[in-house]
Amino acid sequence: MRLATFVATEQTKPREQVENICGVLIHVKPERRHEVHDALTRIPGVEVHTMTDDGRMVVTVEDAEGNWAGATITSLTDIQGILNVSLVYHHFDSDLDLEGETVS
Repeated sequence: MRLATFVATEQTKPREQVENICGVLIHVKPERRHEVHDALTRIPGVEVHTMTDDGRMVVTVEDAEGNWAGATITSLTDIQGILNVSLVYHHFDSDLDLEGETVS
């Protein structure tokens, strides 16, 4: 419940010049790996970097037009064949973080 509230709140904030990159490890049923791969590549902001025969995938998820990365990651478990989704890396940076700082 808290996660859904957080995601909804974050989605309403302006996303000007935001860099939000998430590294995700996904485990899928090995026999469904190609179907899952195809489904993932159709999601805006998702890129599959590698897939193993035993059903592991290394994926990056970024904010995309109308899709916040956190909401995308949360929705991945709805895809048939996905067993587990683990966030293993997160980088967030925005121009707003740099306000007031000087570059030397």
